[in-house]
Amino acid sequence: MFQQASLGVTDTETFLTGNVGGGLKWYAPNGRWGLRGDYRFIGVRAKDNAPAFFGQETRYGHRVYGAVVINAVR
Repeated sequence: MFQQASLGVTDTETFLTGNVGGGLKWYAPNGRWGLRGDYRFIGVRAKDNAPAFFGQETRYGHRVYGAVVINAVR
């Protein structure tokens, strides 16, 4: 992140981040279409001297998404 004095970010800083997750994919018996879903758990480690924009506590997030898969070419 670049400097943004209006947000209280006055230097470039890094935060340790990690994620873990998995997904499933299922195809219909004809193999032309299917469904898929994915879940991710994301964590960003806190720093005591972090700008107020980021906060001083460790943050966690969850990402869930789904999709329809269509095979146009076999």
